[in-house]
Amino acid sequence: MPEIGYFHPQIVHFVVALLFAGVLVRWVSLTGKLPWLGPGATTLLLAGTLAAVAAVKSGLDAHGPVERVPGARPAVVAHEEWGKRARNVFLAVSGLEILALALAARPGARRGLLVASAVVGLAGCVVLFEAAEHGGTLVYSYAGGVGIRSGEPDDV
Repeated sequence: MPEIGYFHPQIVHFVVALLFAGVLVRWVSLTGKLPWLGPGATTLLLAGTLAAVAAVKSGLDAHGPVERVPGARPAVVAHEEWGKRARNVFLAVSGLEILALALAARPGARRGLLVASAVVGLAGCVVLFEAAEHGGTLVYSYAGGVGIRSGEPDDV
């Protein structure tokens, strides 16, 4: 797989937008008032999870230069761990969503899976927020990403 570390900032913004929106839409879909929201929630959650997988890959590809910023290594490690946790939680959410799709003929079981997806997704939002918070610390407290892409010491 090619290195995609350069695109980490762009990818993570898609992750945050898709997954927070997906969880919100899943909760609203449970009211049953807007039937089209259910498939929309599934789409957002699956796309966000794929983006989360790419975000972890891109983050691991990008961590080397950021770790060389003086004092940043512990912050990089914390951000990586929260990012992996977020990916894993949303892989579980996606699994629940896929199971719900597979059990479309069994409305009771399907509804239970969608409720579970919403609950686990809410916990995932907390984990995702922590990953984003640690990423923000890297950028704003350690200047991670600022000037390190060119490799020129004058840019750092």
